[in-house]
Amino acid sequence: RQQGRPLSFIVETYLQLDKMTAEDEAKQLDSVTDRVKDVELDASKAQEAMTALSSANKEEDNKAAALASVSVSKEDVALIVSELEVTDEVAERVLREAALDGAADGKMLEAALRKLVTA
Repeated sequence: RQQGRPLSFIVETYLQLDKMTAEDEAKQLDSVTDRVKDVELDASKAQEAMTALSSANKEEDNKAAALASVSVSKEDVALIVSELEVTDEVAERVLREAALDGAADGKMLEAALRKLVTA
């Protein structure tokens, strides 16, 4: 028995459900399950999103190419790895980013260390 409902209500509800025809049951089921709203996709918004993704990918590719063109000292990489316990890849990337950010050759290690410590 459901709390707060008199037994007569439960019996009446059961009897009403028992009297429903198959067509009534199908309508009842459709009324419950047909809550999905069809949403049209605006083609121009979709195109804008694809363009934005494409330009973001191009920017990432350009940055990756620029990073790859920077040479770093293996001694600087080894120092960062030993002192800050990061991987070689992280140390190299931070050194390359420091160079792209405009750090002079002598200040590249210092800029990379600052970036890692404050990150």
